[in-house]
Amino acid sequence: MDLSNQKLETEQEKYADEAKAYINQPKKTNSMLRRASEKINKNSTLSIVFSPVRLFIDMVRAYQSGEYRNIRRTTILKVIGALIYLVSPIDLVPDFVLGFGFADDIAIILFVTKTIFEELTRFSDWQDEQQKASTQPLQSEDAY
Repeated sequence: MDLSNQKLETEQEKYADEAKAYINQPKKTNSMLRRASEKINKNSTLSIVFSPVRLFIDMVRAYQSGEYRNIRRTTILKVIGALIYLVSPIDLVPDFVLGFGFADDIAIILFVTKTIFEELTRFSDWQDEQQKASTQPLQSEDAY
């Protein structure tokens, strides 16, 4: 099983090109995001390894809704491409192969996470700020 950086980059680029067909099609994108969520949720033993996928899904949703656009187009295409790869039945290593079936999915997710780490961190920080803002009680003017 060859999961070298070069092979991972080739696969990631192939799926990032496919992501262009998703970026402006919310129904198609939402269907893919749902399948990605289902895949990581049903594989609870891999949930820690798949934790970046939850962030990828949130990033795509925020981008798609227009809430978060502080991201390069190439980055969002890489993220969508990684998610397409995750849900694709055609992998370098088919998911049904015991012991190795998810190795390529995990490798692609980790490879993309590494290549977009700064933007992913920026998105995560933004997401945390949004969460804090939505849970803080509003201060009325009478309180002053």
